[in-house]
Amino acid sequence: MRKTRLISLLGLMIVPVFLAMSQKQYPKDYFRSPVGFPITLSGSFGEIRRNHFHSGIDIRTGGVEGKPVYAIADGYVSRVNVSPSGFGKALYINHPNGYTSLYGHLRNYAGGIGSWVKTQQYKKESFAMDTEVPEGTLKVKKGDLIAYSGNSGSSGGPHLHFEIRDTKSQEIIDPLDFGLMKSDGIPPIITHVKIFPIGENSMVNFADKAVLFPVTGSGSNFRLRCADTVKVSGNIIFGIETSDHAEGGLKTGVHVIDLAVDGVKVFSQNIDRFAFSETRYVNSLMDYPAYVQSKHKIQRSHVAPNNKLSVYSDVKNRGVLNFMDSKAHQVRYVVKDAFGNSAMLLFYVKSHPPANMGEKPKATDNQGTQLFSYKTDNHFERTNLKFSVPSEAVYDDFPFEYSVTPSLHGSCSNVHRLQNQDTPLHTWCSLSIKPERLPEKLESKALIVSLDQRNRFASKGGKFENGWITAKIRDFGNYTVAVDTVSPAIKAVNIFPGKTVTKQSTIQVKISDNLAGINTYRGTLNGKWILMDYDGKNSLLTYVFDEMIKSGKNIFVLVVTDAVGNSSRYEATLLR
Repeated sequence: MRKTRLISLLGLMIVPVFLAMSQKQYPKDYFRSPVGFPITLSGSFGEIRRNHFHSGIDIRTGGVEGKPVYAIADGYVSRVNVSPSGFGKALYINHPNGYTSLYGHLRNYAGGIGSWVKTQQYKKESFAMDTEVPEGTLKVKKGDLIAYSGNSGSSGGPHLHFEIRDTKSQEIIDPLDFGLMKSDGIPPIITHVKIFPIGENSMVNFADKAVLFPVTGSGSNFRLRCADTVKVSGNIIFGIETSDHAEGGLKTGVHVIDLAVDGVKVFSQNIDRFAFSETRYVNSLMDYPAYVQSKHKIQRSHVAPNNKLSVYSDVKNRGVLNFMDSKAHQVRYVVKDAFGNSAMLLFYVKSHPPANMGEKPKATDNQGTQLFSYKTDNHFERTNLKFSVPSEAVYDDFPFEYSVTPSLHGSCSNVHRLQNQDTPLHTWCSLSIKPERLPEKLESKALIVSLDQRNRFASKGGKFENGWITAKIRDFGNYTVAVDTVSPAIKAVNIFPGKTVTKQSTIQVKISDNLAGINTYRGTLNGKWILMDYDGKNSLLTYVFDEMIKSGKNIFVLVVTDAVGNSSRYEATLLR
């Protein structure tokens, strides 16, 4: 009777387009560990982060670099990616069983792999490279030393980022599904539940605002810290903040979130496999404003109209539940980690007929509000602004808000407020601003900048043409035009003109730029290009002595150029 009443009450229908990947059995004894010590994690597969899911596992290396990294099975190196950001120094190996392993944030490559990479860098005269490696060029055997762990790229500390992908589809799969780590036996924890009223006359505790409820409990059983019954009315969405705990108390992600009302499953989410094309939809899965404002990682049990994630199943009415029958209903969340350890949160909602909250205030922005649709291209224009948002760049229809304020010190246009930073954008959008005052001689140095809460500038680039500067942006917020006429800064760390370098093995130089950002750098010794490793997060260039430095006098020259063409040059004669 209760199940029948619930289905009638909610008027729900299954959304067939969102089907989770069926549980696939992966080989448990084919791959070895990529490291020679027991695996503990500082980051788990599928963790929700701003703009992306975490695409692998982060293996702790004791806070140090240089731990040996091994091939997990026979295969061949299929790709090498070297970058000052992202995965830094990364290595991809294709295996004959249809999977690809990835090793990221490496300090350096080992043996023949390292020699091959260095040869390619000198051939291209570029530190950064993203190169497909012909099959058979760099073969490896299971257990071969292939690299050393590090902290390269956008890493926040020494560790090994490790992934396993389906070679054909390039979908990423949780490495723990391949038996690389024993179960910890520890269930996830649940810290908050959030209840959202959706649409007119929907309420939570007699108010039309979402409410965040702290959760308490121990072991695998949790409950609301307040009274276990919440008053609701109308259309409601539920959300949950949950995490798994790794060794040392580090919080990692969970795999499965199931939601049931009165014993009937109304939503299920399983993040054990996804495609890169899906990863930015995480901004729709999470309560994006809560993350931006307070870093709360609330996972909404709701599928927005333009959310194309494949991690959902058993979703009724996109997760929007309707309560208006004056009865109490049991709400049950069950969450599971990668090993199947589970935790449950149980509470109740008591519905009541919708109450009249009166007419909501109308928008007061006399500069105009326009409805943006996720289905169609959206174009917004004002005297000195053009903004184009393509179809499917947002997750649902919403009223776009715009306002303009006077220019700031250092800017060449008014400040244009495009919606707010609490609203996510999925794809790139075109923004054009017409500067109110920009001398012709500075047009080539002008760029569009975003403003943070302290009105600090961050370059978005742009091209000046016919009086307008146009750039691609991927976030709503405040934008203006600024000019960069300052050349990049070059600061030698361990050299100076005339220095004898016989007792050192590197040249280190720090480079930075005040606004536009570093575009290119080129270091030479005696007129020939040298490989300088670029650590972007520390703004550090490092040349490790090789055959390019000779005995006697060596002339070192470094030229650095920013994104608007400002250039700096450093020269030093070094003795060896």
